[in-house]
Amino acid sequence: MTIRLARVTDYELLKKIKPSIKDKTIEERLKKQEEGKVEFMILEDDDEPVSFVLLKWEGKKTHPEYPDMEDLYTREEYRGKGLATLLIKECEKRAKERGFSKIGLAVNPEKKSKAKAFYEKLGYKHAGGKPYVDALYNGTEDWVIDLEKEI
Repeated sequence: MTIRLARVTDYELLKKIKPSIKDKTIEERLKKQEEGKVEFMILEDDDEPVSFVLLKWEGKKTHPEYPDMEDLYTREEYRGKGLATLLIKECEKRAKERGFSKIGLAVNPEKKSKAKAFYEKLGYKHAGGKPYVDALYNGTEDWVIDLEKEI
């Protein structure tokens, strides 16, 4: 297993992981990575791209005081093998190395109840705020809650 930062040459690899990811999204993330605002990490298994995550150093609007993980995604055929856990642990390690004592993420507690249970198993707890609309996906509001963890 190898975890590395995404590069400009990785568009096709990233689409292999998540076919629905847009070129514009990749471009924006790579630009922010160049500016030092994010780390767009790819996990490879024997040079095969299988998972990625975006680690945002400036957090998000609801919690700008600590880093936030966004768009943790693993190819379906590789799920349940601990790969997402490896990426989360890597994000936690990098945040701790930068002096942060907390890290967070957002999850839709109803539509992504399995993901929420997974994060809770890793020690993430509800940050206490009310659900909010994180984004629109195909015209549907994505209502999420913030989870956080002491690291």
